[in-house]
Amino acid sequence: DISVTGDTLTITGERKLPGEDEKARYHRREREAGKFSRIVTLPAQIDTAKVEARCADGVLTITLPKAEEAKPKQIAVKSA
Repeated sequence: DISVTGDTLTITGERKLPGEDEKARYHRREREAGKFSRIVTLPAQIDTAKVEARCADGVLTITLPKAEEAKPKQIAVKSA
């Protein structure tokens, strides 16, 4: 589950162990099974209508475009 509220991105989920393979042997397993949650404070306001998430090859990629009001604007200087 992925949600954006204000300036906070929250990711929660659960990793399940793959079916046990009698031939598989592990020296070390870096990621354990079970529930997880990550909360990230975002540096700018996000356009929540354009947020995208995809998972490929076990990697979760979340694209969070800045809201228009959070982007810098050029202001022309007029001479008097």
